Amino acid sequence: MGRQAQAHVLMIAAPGQRYVAPLMKLEHRISDHNIKFTFVNSDFIHEIVVAALLDEAVARGRIRLVSIPDGLDPEDEGRDTTKLLGSIERVMPGHLTNLIEKVNVEDEQMQITCVISEIILGQWPMEVAEKMGIQKVFMRN
Repeated sequence: MGRQAQAHVLMIAAPGQRYVAPLMKLEHRISDHNIKFTFVNSDFIHEIVVAALLDEAVARGRIRLVSIPDGLDPEDEGRDTTKLLGSIERVMPGHLTNLIEKVNVEDEQMQITCVISEIILGQWPMEVAEKMGIQKVFMRN
């Protein structure tokens, strides 16, 4: 008899501290209830978050920090919001799909059960979740 699957939420934040910080706070509160989290940022924002964060929940393994490319060159990061959001919409859906597939293959008891996305990212995270049969939630910050 196998062990019972644990809830595993993938949370994807819009780039920028104004979006990341509140989602991280929510994630920390919920992770206290034995829910596993995978927190997804763009590569650029991920480096900033990891450099600034050493947290007990991360250290205990309840929160996994990962990144996916946003399609911009590092020198373009944070300059032009319209260009960034357009690039994110073109590039990130495929990377998010690949990440979810990889996580779900690594441990069948820890498959992604819900995707929470910042509403400013648009519909694409919800479309990815729906195509993969995963529950989805928009968050407005």
